[in-house]
Amino acid sequence: MKLEKIVCWLDKTLELDRFDDVSNNGIQIARSGGSVRKVAFAVDGSLASIQKAVDAGAQLLVVHHGISWGGGIKTITGGAYNVVKAAIDGDLALYAAHLPLDASRKCGNNWEIARELGLRRISKAFNYHGNVIGVIGFDAKGRKIGVCSGGAACFAPEAKELRCDEFITGEADWGETIAAENVGMKMTLRGHYETETYGVKALMREMKRELRVECVFIDR
Repeated sequence: MKLEKIVCWLDKTLELDRFDDVSNNGIQIARSGGSVRKVAFAVDGSLASIQKAVDAGAQLLVVHHGISWGGGIKTITGGAYNVVKAAIDGDLALYAAHLPLDASRKCGNNWEIARELGLRRISKAFNYHGNVIGVIGFDAKGRKIGVCSGGAACFAPEAKELRCDEFITGEADWGETIAAENVGMKMTLRGHYETETYGVKALMREMKRELRVECVFIDR
């Protein structure tokens, strides 16, 4: 399958145009051409992920955390050089989706976590620079649960204002931990990496189902 067709499907499925993101979402590294026979998925566009994707025989790696942020890569040196060189040597394209893969109702981290928890009456919550990326839902006991993956502990006070009984995120720094304690918000930390595997795995399943392309998940 042509890379352009897969990229078009990814852009549409994740609604990239809706998000104002610090990540430069979309294709971040191109490849020489030819068909894409296998697509790899990982949380991070790291050297290890790229090497494993190449070893797995993939021609495209789709990640949550890419390598181009804000003004992009200003110099290709050090770690950036190692990552770019490994991708080019392996003729591996790299596609990144940051906030879109947190927020997607179809295959986003937060909706997937909420579904795994069996939450009902799920709705969107937690606005990050104009992008609503988290969710709120109710568990079997009727408790109101807030969910926002990754490093989103800053939303704990807002979760309290929304009358959540528990707020689930990935990680928190000490100040965020204290802020949650100060407002009496029970906060559960499930790991930054762990909470962000949900989206790429769900996206992988959707791609396999809709595009019938071979896919593989690259774990750390």
